[in-house]
Amino acid sequence: MALNARQSLRTFAVHEFAPAVSIWGGVVLALVWSALFSTNYQRIVNGAWKIDWAKTVGLNSSHQLIASGLMTLFFFAIGLELAREISSGFLTSRRQSLAPIMGALGGMCVTALLSVVVGNFSHSEALRSGWGVPMATDVAFTLGALALVGSRLPRSLRTFLLALAVADDVASVTVLAFNGHLHIRPWWLLVTLLLIVGARRIARVRSRASLRALFLLLLWLSLLGSGIEPPLAGILAAVTVPLDAELGLALERQMSQWSAMFVLPLFAVASCGVRWDLLRSRASVTIIIATIAIRLVGKTIGIMGGVALARAVGSRVHHEITWPMLFGSSLLCAIGFTVPLLFASALFSTNGSIYGAFAAGLLAASVLAAVGGVMILRRVSPSLS
Repeated sequence: MALNARQSLRTFAVHEFAPAVSIWGGVVLALVWSALFSTNYQRIVNGAWKIDWAKTVGLNSSHQLIASGLMTLFFFAIGLELAREISSGFLTSRRQSLAPIMGALGGMCVTALLSVVVGNFSHSEALRSGWGVPMATDVAFTLGALALVGSRLPRSLRTFLLALAVADDVASVTVLAFNGHLHIRPWWLLVTLLLIVGARRIARVRSRASLRALFLLLLWLSLLGSGIEPPLAGILAAVTVPLDAELGLALERQMSQWSAMFVLPLFAVASCGVRWDLLRSRASVTIIIATIAIRLVGKTIGIMGGVALARAVGSRVHHEITWPMLFGSSLLCAIGFTVPLLFASALFSTNGSIYGAFAAGLLAASVLAAVGGVMILRRVSPSLS
């Protein structure tokens, strides 16, 4: 019985729907738990620790440990995927890679700008200062929703969207690391740079998993000490230390499965619980509605505008990818909350009304984007015409 259960779990872990299903399971658990047992949820997830050394490095609660620690493994998987795409995938060609990169940057910039503009018009300081919260896309959610369309869409669209989502996540977590609300410690930052330079000179790290794990831990600690968001260590560790193709792909698959089945659901549980009693104020309702609109409108306009600009300067987009497909895919990129909630937790108290309003808005936008994007892509699919 146990063997069959283990085998079923492994089979599920490699399925393309696995990340989206497991994360939404964590979301539902968080919402129900925080609604029915709010005090218990807040005490376990956001309750302050009484451990001096943990406070010294900024790990004051279970939520912070998960967001700053375990999420490093998720971004390590993203970094491995990015390194593979750069070395032998879609991003090897500058003409091909420019369009998804410009699309990612366009989606980020337009959502950030809209957040500031809407914040000014609505007199919401939270929207103005939290311009980075609605900015990022989630790879797992976006590709999971795209899989709902099935084989109707060309594979080139999935590859394009994968490159766009990875570029978006990498750029967003980089902005998060230097978001201006942290106190940078130069000496620790120097240690980080020395680690990166030194690791590339150690050939054994390329093939020995134990040394790579040690490097990831040391890099994480150095970023934690320097005042920079430590999840960036995952991406840096993956892209700065080269791997051969076979080992890199195997490690990427393993880390992706760990992220899908363990890291992301746990992050969802720790991040998506809200204080429902605090969401009734006018300020909270403003943030919720504005976040939904900013995500849906900003991502769609920004991504399509970025791709159009890239094509205007000579970038190539696969001939199978039509503008209606790009519209539906851009809407799918409004799905997600992992990096957005990392931003929110870095700026606002995780048990306060502002964080809860952003979380509610991001979740609502994700549902609307998933439904709308899938419906559009199913309608414009060549096999349905």
